[in-house]
Amino acid sequence: MKLKTYVKLRNTVAVFLAIFVFLFFAVLFLLIASLTADYDARTLPTYAQEDLGEILAKPKEARTDEDYEILSMQTGVLLRSAVEQLSDEEILQFQRAFFFEGEVRHEQVAITTVRDMLFNPETGQPFYAPIVALEPGDILVTSTAHTFGWRNGHAALALERGRLLQSFSLGYPSEIVGLDTYAGLPLFCSGTNFMVLRLKNATLEERLAIARDAEEQLKGIPYTLIVGIFMAKDQGTMPEGTHCSHLVWQAYKNAGYDIDPDGGPVVTCRDIANSPYFEIVQTYGFDPLSGW
Repeated sequence: MKLKTYVKLRNTVAVFLAIFVFLFFAVLFLLIASLTADYDARTLPTYAQEDLGEILAKPKEARTDEDYEILSMQTGVLLRSAVEQLSDEEILQFQRAFFFEGEVRHEQVAITTVRDMLFNPETGQPFYAPIVALEPGDILVTSTAHTFGWRNGHAALALERGRLLQSFSLGYPSEIVGLDTYAGLPLFCSGTNFMVLRLKNATLEERLAIARDAEEQLKGIPYTLIVGIFMAKDQGTMPEGTHCSHLVWQAYKNAGYDIDPDGGPVVTCRDIANSPYFEIVQTYGFDPLSGW
């Protein structure tokens, strides 16, 4: 009788010990993941901030290729035509933001997901980075949203007339928002990083057609994380489910571009950021030399 009691007690202790060990390592994993997420929330330039006065003193038509290379690396605006659209004061504004260290804080966007935001420690207010003028068909990507340390990020597609098409979160169908609404540009510009991508070797008319077709075909689609796993990845012009990066991928797939470079069943924001179909118009909070 005593032996049975001892065995039962020993087994109970073993179960509780196993649960304790599991919870300990689970908490440890989440802590490490959280610290790692903070570590790579934003990458500052690995080179020094330069005085641009001599370059900006020149008329735009007198600036050399080397001048524009310096301006790009000092502002994160990597596409020369986009740099040429900026005024001298805007160039300095982009430069200050590009080298601004700030303070990383977190915004809870779902039960398991947080978003990295950049704050000005002197004012205690969110810091909003400047962004280039978007053109229809441009893609915004960011790695700021992360779940248990995995940077799932967020993506959106620029439409004409100052709007974005995006699939935001569970419970919300894909929608069109204005650039000035919180779910528009402020969502990206108040974060610790973002990229603006543009289809290479394509006219504005071609990119506009992609944006118009996406606006007509891809709004109001239910949000789901199982697309590409338990439902088809390519759902054509009438998808039954989508999420942020899939929505952008589907818009371009319908136009004949597979912008998922690894061709796997699931397309991520990072996949899109590394697609050879795009050139980086602007990068912020990512290393301009290595990207995401």
